[in-house]
Amino acid sequence: MKKLYRLFWWFLYTTGAVVVQQLIPGVDALMPGFLLALQENRPRQLMLLFVVFTLVQEGAGSLGFGTAMLSYAGAALLFRMSHGFFVEDNIVFISMLSACLGLYHCLLIRLMCAIQTIPVDYELLVKESLIQTLAIPLIWVPAHLARPKNAAATP
Repeated sequence: MKKLYRLFWWFLYTTGAVVVQQLIPGVDALMPGFLLALQENRPRQLMLLFVVFTLVQEGAGSLGFGTAMLSYAGAALLFRMSHGFFVEDNIVFISMLSACLGLYHCLLIRLMCAIQTIPVDYELLVKESLIQTLAIPLIWVPAHLARPKNAAATP
């Protein structure tokens, strides 16, 4: 029953995040959920969400395949490198991580545009990265409070 409840919660979160992404262009509303999945430390769940979130983002994006995969892999790497220094479910940690992810987003999009010879609107890219930096904690807090309480338990 707990698995079904978690599955339903993740379905609702993903649906809500996709709606937010349609309302606010350029925001990856799935990233805060991915950070929650990293905090929960459930490897199978994390891999499933990685695949689902990557497919959603790759299908919605205009860049060639690989940008979303690099984005989520980079987020996982940043999370794993820094979670030992901070309390994982603290808003300060999430805020610092979101600042790093905003910078990473800017660099990643710049790299992918250079590889694909797509002109970059730097003003728009910086604006999008700042919005992403602010959106992660704003989405993470209610999602963290609403997630199933047993979700953080080890498998």
